[in-house]
Parts: sequence; structure tokens; C-alpha cells
Amino acid sequence: MIRNKDKILNKEDLICAICDFSELHKIRNFIFSKALVFGFDENEANKITLAVDEACTNLIKHSFNFDKSKEFCVTVEPTSMKFIVKILDKGTPFNPLDVSETNMNEYFKDYRKGGLGIQIMRSVMDEITYNPSGIDNNENILTLTRYVIK
Repeated sequence: MIRNKDKILNKEDLICAICDFSELHKIRNFIFSKALVFGFDENEANKITLAVDEACTNLIKHSFNFDKSKEFCVTVEPTSMKFIVKILDKGTPFNPLDVSETNMNEYFKDYRKGGLGIQIMRSVMDEITYNPSGIDNNENILTLTRYVIK
């Protein structure tokens, strides 16, 4: 078991990966299976998986600069009404909430490619919070929450 703040997580609720795109399949499989077990259908599980994949891709690319000697971890903390995913890292802090919303008309007009990861995260997840490393914690924590609709 691993202690995460005041909560004890089972090892099955945590996965760690090195900062390499080849590791993302492990994260995707982990999130997809956890979302299915939680009760989301395949479509919703795929959307959540995509949002987490985009967050991890940005982390590897921008916070760690593809440094394969670095590692990050992903936890799943489901409650009765929320599916909570936390991405924990010790990279350069970057708050995705500081990025302004993408104007999709401008995006397509300029024939741009890429750069929609944060937009995808915002459209799929119900709540996104970011807590950079500091006095309270020794790692950056990006929390992606999806509520259960009943």
C-alpha cells in the first residue's frame, strides 16, 4: 500500500511510468480498465482514457523534455459519485488551467495540428485542479475528475 496524503491507496490503484511515449499504453490500459470496473461504458471509458493520455503526453513532452530517466505516477481514487485520476510528478511545474481555451474556428482556419490536449481534457472531465509542488507537497498533482451521472 502507498500513502497519498491522508489516504492509503492499494497498489492496484497506482501505476508509474518512465517519461517515454512508449509507456503511455500502460497508462491507457490502466485507466480504461479502471473506468470500466467503476461502471463507465466503453465510450465514456475511452474518453476518460484519452483525457489522461493527453495530460501524460504533455507532461512527458513539456515538463520532462522526454527525459527517460524521470518517472511519474497515476492514481485512481474512485468514490461513490466521482472517478478521480491524479497524475503525480516531480517535473517542472506547469498548470494546464493557465492555458486559455482554444478558439476552434481560428484553429481550423489556420490549419493547425496538435495542441488540443488541454482542450480535450476540459471537454471530457468535469473538474480539473492543479497543485504544484511546494510546502504542502513534494510533487505536482494534476487531478482530473469525472462525476457519475445517475
